Amino acid sequence: MKYKLEDVQNLASGIDHSEGICFGVDGNLYLGGEAGQIYRLTLKGELNQVAQLEDGGVLLGLTACLDGRLIVCDPGNKCLWKVDLESNVWTIFAKSSESIDLVTPNWGAFLPDGSYIFSDSGTWKAADGFLVRVLVNGEIEKWSSECPDFPNGLALSEDRAGIYVLESTPGLLSYFPILRDGSAGPKEVVCDVPGVPDGVTVAKDGYLIISCYRPDTIYVWSKGTKLEILIEDPEGTVVAAPTNTIFAGKSNSLLIWPNFARWNVAKMETSYEGVPILSF
Repeated sequence: MKYKLEDVQNLASGIDHSEGICFGVDGNLYLGGEAGQIYRLTLKGELNQVAQLEDGGVLLGLTACLDGRLIVCDPGNKCLWKVDLESNVWTIFAKSSESIDLVTPNWGAFLPDGSYIFSDSGTWKAADGFLVRVLVNGEIEKWSSECPDFPNGLALSEDRAGIYVLESTPGLLSYFPILRDGSAGPKEVVCDVPGVPDGVTVAKDGYLIISCYRPDTIYVWSKGTKLEILIEDPEGTVVAAPTNTIFAGKSNSLLIWPNFARWNVAKMETSYEGVPILSF
């Protein structure tokens, strides 16, 4: 089903180039800014900045932890933080090691065993990106090098048996099975994605929502219908560089996304039901 621009509503404005968004254990949305800010946003549209990295940073992917803290990807400082929002304490969660040099940590997700996978996009169009796994004991290892073309958004599959990964240049959606020991199985190409895809969100019944930095489009994919346009905006005023999406609301069918190019967050009621994101 293709939606109209009239179906989209503004949830909040005044957010500094937000890309990452997550749903916290407190029932609120959290977003990052490009100068090290973290914002709290209620589903009623109440927006507040709740944390600030002292020396600044470029905040991309955010993941909620069960204790209320957030894991945040920061390519500006080439690391991942674990952030206590109440005390504004930022602790290193992952950084470069002797075996891995982080370049552009971008987006992450928990695996069922409690380890954490994140994309390192590498350098734009240099085909040097990879996936990293943070073990439960804090050690990091390269999880896969089979998605070099600016790996960006990723998400755990509905059955929790694998990871969907988007590459941005050129646009490609792939699937990596999670093997019994937590390592990555071989890459399975799902489909090409026109433009510059940024984020992927899993919905029930095999649907995937794919948001694109360019063009101003959000797609929906399933095995039955393949890739279709969910909503598009040729003028880039209502849907404007949608970077990542998330489901919320009572039925988990309210699709929410930051418009990177318009400094706002938009929402739209859909016929899809989001799959809860795993937290530890």
